[in-house]
Amino acid sequence: MRTEPTTAKGRATVARVLDAACELFARQGIRATTLDQIGALSRTGRGQLYLYFAGKPDLVAAVVAQQVQRVLDAQQPLLGSMGTAADVREWCATAARQYSVDDPIRCPLGSVVHELGERDGPARAALAEGFDRWRVQLAKGLRRVEQRGELVAGADPDAIAAALLAAYEGGVLLAGAAHDPAQLRIVLDAVAGLALGPASVH
Repeated sequence: MRTEPTTAKGRATVARVLDAACELFARQGIRATTLDQIGALSRTGRGQLYLYFAGKPDLVAAVVAQQVQRVLDAQQPLLGSMGTAADVREWCATAARQYSVDDPIRCPLGSVVHELGERDGPARAALAEGFDRWRVQLAKGLRRVEQRGELVAGADPDAIAAALLAAYEGGVLLAGAAHDPAQLRIVLDAVAGLALGPASVH
């Protein structure tokens, strides 16, 4: 962002702009969305937009960063306290439950990757940093699960964390294509089932 808002009114303006941008990005794509459209939907003038954002690439990066934080915040405290096989399964259930094919503000993180161009370096960096933070938190929890003997022998918590994130993004794609959120739960449970040891079987 060009300028961080310092007043309640400024923060409200930035929030409206980010939500409007996210909705339009989800509905019609990043490239097809213009600053004028974002301004109209958020009831924000060009002057206000350029007060807080240097341009569209800066705004895209801010939207990505916001969505990363929303995803991570929504999975707390479970994500930060994960320590058993039951917690892993509950995380899968929670992640699937929080996804909705009808939520215009969800902006699935993986879906923006294909739309980011060479000029979107800050947005790519924000996305990569967000996925890394997510993976690290999952891996920490999976190491605690491993210490309890509830991962399959030889399983690598870092690899499992990466696989769960890949399953999440792939599941979101399937769920969106089929308009069936259950697809996300199916793929998450499948990956978790391969990683969890006999102690997790009930």
